[in-house]
Amino acid sequence: MPIPKEILQVERPSSTRVKKFGDRYLVIKRTSKRVGNRSVPVELGTIGEIVNGRYIELRKSPRRKSNEVDIKDYGEIALCNKAADGLLEELNEAFGTKTAKQLYVIALLRAADPDIKNRDLKFTYETSFLSEMYPGLSLSENTVAKLLLETGMAYRYIQNFMENRVKRFSGHTIVIDGTLKSSNSICNSFSEFSRKGSIKGSKDMNLIYAYDIYSQEPIAVKPYPGNMLDLTAIEDFVRGYSIISGLLVLDKGFYSKATIDKLRDIEGLSYIIPLKHSSKLITENNMLEAIVSPLNGYADATVFYKKQKVNEKCYLYSFRDPRLAGEQETGYLAFSQNKGTFSEDKLLAKQNEFGVIVFESKSDISPLEVFLAYSKRWEIELMFSMYKGIIDLDTVNVHTDYSIYATELINYLSVIISQRIKKILKTTPLSNTKAKKKSVVKMISDVYSYRQVMRYLSKCKMVRVGDSDKWVPAQTVKYVSELLYALGV
Repeated sequence: MPIPKEILQVERPSSTRVKKFGDRYLVIKRTSKRVGNRSVPVELGTIGEIVNGRYIELRKSPRRKSNEVDIKDYGEIALCNKAADGLLEELNEAFGTKTAKQLYVIALLRAADPDIKNRDLKFTYETSFLSEMYPGLSLSENTVAKLLLETGMAYRYIQNFMENRVKRFSGHTIVIDGTLKSSNSICNSFSEFSRKGSIKGSKDMNLIYAYDIYSQEPIAVKPYPGNMLDLTAIEDFVRGYSIISGLLVLDKGFYSKATIDKLRDIEGLSYIIPLKHSSKLITENNMLEAIVSPLNGYADATVFYKKQKVNEKCYLYSFRDPRLAGEQETGYLAFSQNKGTFSEDKLLAKQNEFGVIVFESKSDISPLEVFLAYSKRWEIELMFSMYKGIIDLDTVNVHTDYSIYATELINYLSVIISQRIKKILKTTPLSNTKAKKKSVVKMISDVYSYRQVMRYLSKCKMVRVGDSDKWVPAQTVKYVSELLYALGV
């Protein structure tokens, strides 16, 4: 069948012919050669095609590496990497470069996505800009399982890393606390029924933490069996990591003479524990009266304190918060009147207790440190909540004792990064705020929640353009660009 006239009239390179191939019209490059006394045409191959009335040049696909990715996640990874400043160097000092990089990158991925599973680490690494920042890492599920096993087996290096962290925070007020994390594995010695096991209906692992109240950053961590007594675990933790200035913050229900006597004998460890208002120590030392010393250095100038030395191993600290006193008295009056139990004598007997909390310690501590350590306990609880949300036990290998040590190390690194990000958001001004007055400067955390920031940043990509392997930011919405600019990433 002849080639349609309109196809032959389409402009195409010289020395070519059009050849019908099924429903397609291919453009063939031609030349000629002499055969005897005549010129014979020679076809050199297809160089293009007529499509929709236009000539389209045939081009080979550009060469690319296997599994090459030209659009990669950037925003939240960049923020996590910024917040983790110095951690890679600390890991390198204890573990060596290869292991340090693997642990560090996994921790960054977990900080960016607490729900990530080991089987997804390789894919997430390769599709994020981490693979450009720290190229060449193997993070397949089998590789990660082997890494966890070998890192946990060489536990002394984890020990060295934690001890070095403790030394870096020497002289700071360190709060030591613990939390129970559900763990029902039958393949390790950490999963045991704790004191709360019968209530929860599951086994636990006991995690002991050291926390710096000023930087709000975890310093060290170690897992223990869920059924181990808190004091036994804490004593091992303090001695094992050579903590010489630890401050244990205890709940009121933890108080007993046997507990206090043992705490007084542990070198390097102090403690504060709130006392019940009926305690003899309070009444014998008049700790509910004459609380008139201002707590200098605390943001709220209305908080006052009283300090009393009972003996060489017993100090008492009383704090009165007038605002809290008003709330407690109002609540007491409303409750007693509603129940019909109000009496003037009872009110007079309780008035000195409203807004007052009394602590016992074995050490002569600054009242400000005592108050800060206890008032920041809720921040530690928030950190524990975050920590419990970062766990991956989806493979059998992770259930072994060795892998638990390594997994908890990585989770701990992720919590450090997350805590630092929270601090960055609290201290970084957002230039274009939603405030009504332009003169009002708001921090990022005043405008966006932690989750919002991470969600917005997850939309920020880097794109590779041209043949030079140059990466450029993908276009994004204005408020996300402003957020990136403010964070400096």
